[in-house]
Amino acid sequence: MKLRLVVLILLVPSAVHLAAQSAERPDKVTGRVELTKLVDPIYPRLALQARITGDVDVTIAIRRDGSVESARLVDGHPMLTEAALDSARQSQFECRGCTEAVTSYEMKYKFRITSRGYPRDCDSFNDQAPVPELDPSRHEVAVSGWAQMICDPSSSILKIRSPKCLYLWRCSTRSGD
Repeated sequence: MKLRLVVLILLVPSAVHLAAQSAERPDKVTGRVELTKLVDPIYPRLALQARITGDVDVTIAIRRDGSVESARLVDGHPMLTEAALDSARQSQFECRGCTEAVTSYEMKYKFRITSRGYPRDCDSFNDQAPVPELDPSRHEVAVSGWAQMICDPSSSILKIRSPKCLYLWRCSTRSGD
């Protein structure tokens, strides 16, 4: 009976020692993934008109050669997700020191609506979307879209009245004149 107790006492400290050693050693790093070329996401026109904003979280499976195997939606508004997934699938990555066949990479697309000043005239009205901003350290892409505006061409026309229009009944147009 004493012999069995001694064996148990000897095994317990060695098990604790092995557990402490495994806790000290960090898990082996499988590699680092870097985004090399981002395909600009396009803010969906319908989402702009509905003034929908929000974040879309995407998990991307990247092969050793840097190509995208798949992109999966984690969370986000349904009207914004397709734009984020299309951008993620077409973007290019570099996998440095990756030992696994596929490495996971998480990315966040932040969709925001930006306001701008009203144009002076319709000819200077520029409807091009702002360029997305990439923050590689945080794995975030800020996608901006302009607030929807309607350019009224009549607002840029200079209205000059002729002297005959002082009497309003003479300014009307008649069919047959």
